[in-house]
Amino acid sequence: MHPALAQAFPPLQDHTPWLSLGDWPTPVTRLGELGRRAGAEVWCKRDDLSAEICGGNKVRKLEPLLGAALAAGARTVLTVGGAGSNHVVACALFARRHGLGCRAVLFPQPETEGVARTRRLVRALGVEVRACPSRLLIPVGLALALAEDPSGAYLIGPGGSSPLGTLGFVAGGLELAGQVAAGALPVPDEIVLPLGSGGTAAGLLLGLAVARLPARVVAVRVVERPLAGATLVKNLARRAARLLGWRGKLGGLELVHDQIGRGYGHPTRAALDAVALAHDQEGLLLEPTYTGKAMAALLARRGTGKRILFWNTHNSRDLSRLLEPP
Repeated sequence: MHPALAQAFPPLQDHTPWLSLGDWPTPVTRLGELGRRAGAEVWCKRDDLSAEICGGNKVRKLEPLLGAALAAGARTVLTVGGAGSNHVVACALFARRHGLGCRAVLFPQPETEGVARTRRLVRALGVEVRACPSRLLIPVGLALALAEDPSGAYLIGPGGSSPLGTLGFVAGGLELAGQVAAGALPVPDEIVLPLGSGGTAAGLLLGLAVARLPARVVAVRVVERPLAGATLVKNLARRAARLLGWRGKLGGLELVHDQIGRGYGHPTRAALDAVALAHDQEGLLLEPTYTGKAMAALLARRGTGKRILFWNTHNSRDLSRLLEPP
């Protein structure tokens, strides 16, 4: 189990299976040039380096979820995502490392170079894919996929954002508080991150509250409004809190709605510019679906003078080795 979570909730270790996947804590670095452009003191939480084989925010969620799958005796995990889902890639990669097969229900999203590359990675990892014509039909696709597996696959929902998966980011919030206490960075006023399935924002919201770190979570919506809102995030945080037996008050949450553009997976000019700027000025690898839109929102908060932490949820590890012939 993540050491910060185990320290905060010792009884959790006795009844919550946990698979160690990540390299914790992930680094924090100051983004001087982006801070100058934003008129703020900007830092970055480098979850893009969360594990040697594959980084990104999914590693934290998969620690409890794959731990639970193995404890349940599952031989296969079943998950869901878009055609360019980094979650599916991470799930398949870590599942395979621990002797589990992986199946996925995939719905369409706008075709980009990144989506095409992810599709190749999914094939290279041997994921058994069931195509779903629309995100609205995901429940039907999952039901059919479950019915096809007589051994009983362990279900991991979109983005791993269940109450159990959310505990991975409760640990992330506690980890950040430990880095602040150690002097690695000052207390941020705001933490900016993309909002998709909600587990990252919900876990951080809860973890910060447990740690009593007074930072506001600024979640930048990258999916359609009915799929992500403040009520959804807070309810998920409260359900995760029940797993911990914690009854405190959650901290501040702000949703940003003006970066989504035409919808999920559709790049915007602001996101593409933010991706290029982050790479050119700070050497950060972002992408236009999630982190590019979150960085665009951060840069748009120009002139606040605040301390802002950008939580990089993307994977920056090179996965091209998976596409090389054996």
